[in-house]
Order: sequence, then structure tokens, then C-alpha cells
Amino acid sequence: GLIGELGSGKTQFVRGLARSMGIDPNAVSSPTFVLMHEYAGSHPDTLLVHIDAYRLHSDGDLDSIGWDQPDCQWRRDAVVAVEWADRLGTRLGDDLLQVHLAHHEEHQRHVTLQASGSWVGRMAELAAGLDRIVADKSPGASRDAVCPICRRRVEPDGRTFPFCSQRCRLVDLNKWFNGEYLICRSIEQDDMEQPD
Repeated sequence: GLIGELGSGKTQFVRGLARSMGIDPNAVSSPTFVLMHEYAGSHPDTLLVHIDAYRLHSDGDLDSIGWDQPDCQWRRDAVVAVEWADRLGTRLGDDLLQVHLAHHEEHQRHVTLQASGSWVGRMAELAAGLDRIVADKSPGASRDAVCPICRRRVEPDGRTFPFCSQRCRLVDLNKWFNGEYLICRSIEQDDMEQPD
């Protein structure tokens, strides 16, 4: 469950998760309007399900993706990452790792993990893995981000990240206007307003 304000790095966190599963991180985009994306990993049984609860207005919206169906295989056999998880309350269940992301400085984030269920016993291993990642991202460490549009190398602290330029950012935005991204329901006025 990913929790944090707009721009705190929730989708970027899912991109890192995808990379660790053998999924091209540049293929990962926020499912804000479609609610859910699925990505197949490099191993045949590996599936990443990426949900964005930002636009969910009712339990019916969550039910529309099969959240509580008893035969919902993807919830048992996949890694499920939910952005805006705090909007789902108890519907997330008891077996949960909450990742709280907050702005620390312009290009830095403060990350707090809160475990429940089976995650409690895995925290020491997880903390050690995160320490290795942080050490790899320290100043002077190699960085290999690429623009999702033109595939050029991108500096993670650049103004247009994850894009290499304003041009590529606009090309991505144009996909929304040309209908290349699927919207599963009509956009309502509430969708255009910021949450409280």
C-alpha cells in the first residue's frame, strides 16, 4: 500500500518494484484513469498488479476490478501495489506492507514502512535490501534511467524526469489526447478536483 501526497514518488516506487521483477520500468505508468494495470514479469508466474485508488469514489469502483471476488486469482498470485492505499481503509486486509512517502527535499523522499500480517516477519530482510538500494543510489553511484519515449539516458534529478526533455513529456501527454491510453469510465467533474 503506497501512501503519500501528489508527486511523492508512488509511481516511481512501482517502477523500481517492476525493475526488481524483471519488468521494463519504463512500461509502468500511473493507472489513474484506468484504475489498474497488469505487468508480466520475466518469470512466467510473476505478475505485478498496479492499482491507483485516487479516483475511487465508492466500494463499487473497487468491486469493478474484482477486488473481493472469491476467485480473484490476481490478488493471490501477484505482487499488488496500490497507490493512495489509505483511501481503501480496511478493504486492503491485514496482510499489508504500507509504504509512506513524503517530500524531504526537492529530489529526495522520506520513506517509512509499516508492516502487518506476514510482512512483520520479513522486515529485517526488507530493511537490509533497502539499505543496499540506498547505498547504490548514493552520490557517485551509477544511474540507468531512460526516457520512456525516446529511450535516451535520463538523469533522475533532471527537471523533466522521467522524460529526457520537455518535448518527450509532451509526446507522452499527447497519448492521452489521442486516446492511446484507455479510460474505463467517463471522466466526471470530481476527477478534475484535488482531494481534501
